[in-house]
Order: sequence, then structure tokens, then C-alpha cells
Amino acid sequence: MNFPNNKKFFSTKKILLVFGLVLFIFSFFRENESIEKEQIKDKKQLFKVEARVFKTSLFSESLVLRGFTEASRMVTIKSQVEGKISSLNFDRGTHVKAGEQILLIDPEDKVAKVKEMEALLDQRKKEYEVAEKLFKKGFRSELNLSKSRVNFEKALATYEKSQVELNNTRIIIPFDSFLEKSFVELGDYLKKGDKIVKIVDLDPIFLTTTVSEKYINQLKFGQKGEVFLKNGYKGVGKINYISATADTETKKFEVQVELKNSNKKIFSGITGEVTIKLKPKKSFFIPSSIISLDENGDIGIKTIEGDNIVKFLNISIISDTGSGYWINSGDRENITVITRGQDYALEGDTVDIEFEK
Repeated sequence: MNFPNNKKFFSTKKILLVFGLVLFIFSFFRENESIEKEQIKDKKQLFKVEARVFKTSLFSESLVLRGFTEASRMVTIKSQVEGKISSLNFDRGTHVKAGEQILLIDPEDKVAKVKEMEALLDQRKKEYEVAEKLFKKGFRSELNLSKSRVNFEKALATYEKSQVELNNTRIIIPFDSFLEKSFVELGDYLKKGDKIVKIVDLDPIFLTTTVSEKYINQLKFGQKGEVFLKNGYKGVGKINYISATADTETKKFEVQVELKNSNKKIFSGITGEVTIKLKPKKSFFIPSSIISLDENGDIGIKTIEGDNIVKFLNISIISDTGSGYWINSGDRENITVITRGQDYALEGDTVDIEFEK
């Protein structure tokens, strides 16, 4: 058997090893270069957007309620006795003070009745006193004494009733009020229950409005609000009534705001509105330019989540200031929102972010 020259054999082997090593190294760097180029290529393909981090702030929502003014009291005074009107001391459409007499029903027969009942009472009193003395001496029975006492008490009650009827001939205004309407004229004969005048109390005056179920639990008795009426009035009122049940049709609750009206310049029936600041809560203020719509037409913003992934976030707008929106923060303390390029970035896309300076 013939063997090759050893020196020549080993020299060829070395050359092959070196060649293989060089080829391996070349392939390794070529592969790495290819990966880097692919990564650079992928990075270049990412859509570039601008973003900004928004943090929560305390914001008090303004609740604007519309309604109309109502008198705090409205009373129709009626006659308590029969008789002819002998004196009329008022003018319709004027303000009257509490305790002022505006009308007198002829008291002549009532005065006579009082005198008659007074005389009867005096007689029954004497009869009762005599019966009591005779009973103590044993000359009258207890039954006779009891009858005398009953007669006396009846006479007393009749006398007191006649005095009340006499007093009721004078029609007195029970509280400071505006004399809205008159139902009588001088010389009219009144029966018991006939209407005489209608009076209204304008101080305080109420602004009556309604509130939806969304806000009813955020209102409380005594809460203040700024009031503006169509007659030009501007002032501050306070809630003095919140209904416990909603209207069966509108599902809204009645609320009354009390206003001072000492000069009586606010009349009943004027339309107006009250603005009430609600309890502050954590919210985000965002510019209107970053608002987007999803494929269903729902309003929201595009945020950055996780590894630069775009997500559409539905929002609840609390207030529109004209320059932007206050939105409900939910449980978030901050959010990263796309401020430029949001119209072209789709939900689920990975984007290249550049934060606003």
C-alpha cells in the first residue's frame, strides 16, 4: 500500500481548517449584519406619533338647572261668618303688612249675639253656684248638680263661639304679602266659605327646577348655587327642598332653591337657571383636538399601553370648557395619550413614540 507524503497531507489539512474557520466567521458576521439590517428595516416601518402624559386634577362639575320662580306661600282668605261687607280697606296689586285689617263684615248682629250669650252665661253660672251650695247642705241631689254644671259649660262654650264669630268679622292679613286678587266688593253679602282675597308671599321666593337621577344624590339641603333670572336678577340661593320621589313620566326629581326677595322685585313665574358646583373629583383635562371616534362612532382617545401599543379608550365627558374637555379619570392617576398622529394609528398597532417637549 502507498501512503501520501505526511508533510504534504498535513499542510493540505491545515489549509482546509483555516478555510473552514474563515468561512464560518464570515457567515456569522453576515448573519448578524442581516439581522441588524432587518431590525433597522422594521424600526423604520413603525409609525411615529407624538404623545403626552396627562395627570389627574380636582375638578368641580357645574350643574346647570333651569326652572321658574314660585311664591313661597299662596293663600286664599275665605269668610268664616255670614254678613254684609261694611268696610273695604285694600287695593288689589298692593303689598300689605301682617296684622293689617283689610275688610270688615257688619258686626251688629254678632255684637248682639255676644251680649245675649253673656247674659245667658251669667244666669247659668249663678244657677250652678246655687245648686252647688244646696248640694253641700244636702238639699239637692248629685244629679241636679251635674245638670246645672252641664248647662253652665254649654253656655260658656256658646259665649266663646259668639266671641269668635265677632272677631271673624274683621279680616286680618296673616303675613306680609302681595294682594294678588279680590273676589268681593263693598256691600256684598258673604256666606261662610266665600272667597275674599288671594294673597302671595314673595319673600322668600323659590326657583323650582328638576334634576335627573344621575345627579340627585350629589345635591343636599342648604347647598348654594348662583341664580340668574330672565328679569336680570343675579344672586345666590340655597336648596331648601329636594323631593324624595321622581316624576313618573320624566323620571326627574323636584328641587327648590330659596332666594331672598325683601324688595319684592322678583315675581312668581319668571324663568331662570341656577348653577350648582358639585363635589370636586379627580379628572383629566384634555384638548379637544385629541378626541377620536372608534368604528362604532363612540367618542374616546388613543392611549399608549404596554410595549408602545395603541389602545382606544372610551371617555365620559364631564364638562366642555370650549378649549378642551374635563373627562372622568376612572381609577387612573395618569394616562399617556397620542396627541399627534392619532388619526392614522390603529388600535393594536405598535408605534414609535416621541413625547411632547
